[in-house]
Formats: sequence, C-alpha cells, structure tokens
Amino acid sequence: MAGLEKAPDRPELRYDLGAALYRLQQFPQAAEAFHRAAQRKDSKIASDAWFNLGNSLFNEQKYDDAVKSYKNALILNHEDQEAKHNLELALRMKQIQQQQQQQEGDGENKQQQQQNQQQQQQKQQQKDKEQDQQQAQAQADSSRTPPDTTSQALEESEGPMSREEAMQLLQALEGDEQEAQKQKLVRQFGEPKRVSKDW
Repeated sequence: MAGLEKAPDRPELRYDLGAALYRLQQFPQAAEAFHRAAQRKDSKIASDAWFNLGNSLFNEQKYDDAVKSYKNALILNHEDQEAKHNLELALRMKQIQQQQQQQEGDGENKQQQQQNQQQQQQKQQQKDKEQDQQQAQAQADSSRTPPDTTSQALEESEGPMSREEAMQLLQALEGDEQEAQKQKLVRQFGEPKRVSKDW
C-alpha cells in the first residue's frame, strides 16, 4: 500500500490492488480499484482493467454492468477472445436474470389469483361441508344411528391434490428447471477468466 500512497495516480498500482482484492473475493472493492485503473490513457492497462472490472461485477451478479465493462475492454482491444467469451456469458446470464425477474412478477400475479381461487374454493368447500352435515344430520335423525365421521374424514383427506397444491408444485419445478439451466450455462461457458497481469 505504500506505493499506492506515494503514487495514487499510477494505474498499475490500482490494477494490482484490484487483482489482490479479486483474489480475496472482495469483489465490490476490486471493482472500484479496477474502475479507477481503467480511467487511465494506457490502453493495455485500461483494457485489462475493464475486463477485470467486468469479472468483479459478474461475480456480484451485476450482469448489465459487467456487459458494459466487457464491451469497453473490447473497444480498447477488439482481439481479446477472453473478453468476447465473458461478454457472451454475461449476456446470457443477464437474460436468465431478466427471465427470473419477469417470472417472479408473473408469479406474484399468479399467486394473487391462486389466493382468490383458494378463497373461493374454501367458501365452496365450507358450503358443501355444511350441506353434507345437514344431510348426515337428517339421515341420523331418521335412522337414529350416528354417522361414520372417521371414514368421511379419511375420504376428504385422501382426495385428489387441490389446485393450489398443484400450482405450488409446478412453481417449485419451474424454479428447479431455471437453476439447472443456469448451472448448465456456467458449466458450458466456464467462469470468467484472467485475474491479473504481472507488471
């Protein structure tokens, strides 16, 4: 840190600080250091700093900002295959993230609809139960034998899955499918590459 205190404007020192913080998985601090190093005129250091800023942001799941950083790295070094690779990965992860957010929003609407349907079903079930009780009472009064409430309770509990239970099961399966797609994408394209350069 002494070198950084003596020459705070040297981009190499900011870059090295960012690389050290990145290795320590302190991604927000690494991103700040890489961002400061990227502001310099030296295109090689700036290109690598933009690249590693993208990696730091990627690890924070800030895919939109990571995409911008990788594009800045490619503007300075359009031949950088690793930046192209990571840009593609960040774009795909951004798309998955947007789909998840959209589905969460849709899920909230569906959840409200399900709650309304559930309330209606409960009202109908209560009404049906009251009618069943009235019929059972009428039969009991006519035959003077108590109704078999145990078998009735078993029949109700062993019935088919409710619509709400089915919807919850489907939502859980959709969430598992999205997570599996995300994991497959990371395995297919790997993790962001290149942490630092030795100066």
